[in-house]
Amino acid sequence: MTITETAIWRVLQTHRHKERAAEARLACEGVRTYLPLLLQWPRPAVGAPVGPMFPGYLFAQVRERDFLRVSRAPGVRAFVTFGGVPAELDPSAVAFLRGREDADGVIRVDALPERTEVVIDEGPLRGLVGLVERRLTARQRVLVLLDLLQRRTRVEVPEQWVRRA
Repeated sequence: MTITETAIWRVLQTHRHKERAAEARLACEGVRTYLPLLLQWPRPAVGAPVGPMFPGYLFAQVRERDFLRVSRAPGVRAFVTFGGVPAELDPSAVAFLRGREDADGVIRVDALPERTEVVIDEGPLRGLVGLVERRLTARQRVLVLLDLLQRRTRVEVPEQWVRRA
């Protein structure tokens, strides 16, 4: 009588910038993987705007008998372990991340789109209401239009200082 071993979601550490290569290689070997992709903001100065949510890591559904084969796959550095035991990932975590993906398989952070009315919650302009004119790349700041002294004024503030009105 044989016992069917179930594949459990595990976390793999990959070599630097080799998450996609490891994912492709494991897929060729019949191992189910998941690499959550995130639209990066601010957009990196070099490279693609879409990258791994967890750089250097990959989720794989692995049976215990496949540990050696998976750990030696190109691009894979090792299993993430705690106390020498490979960490298990709850399937609901994978389902949660997949539920946040768009049709193209990318997770987008809920950012403040242009012309959104916002309230400034911190800093010297706390309490003022304005409109987001645009996000400033690579600085995590927004340009807000405020009505000050009977004229529209552009103010640059950290994005975490504002919230939707």
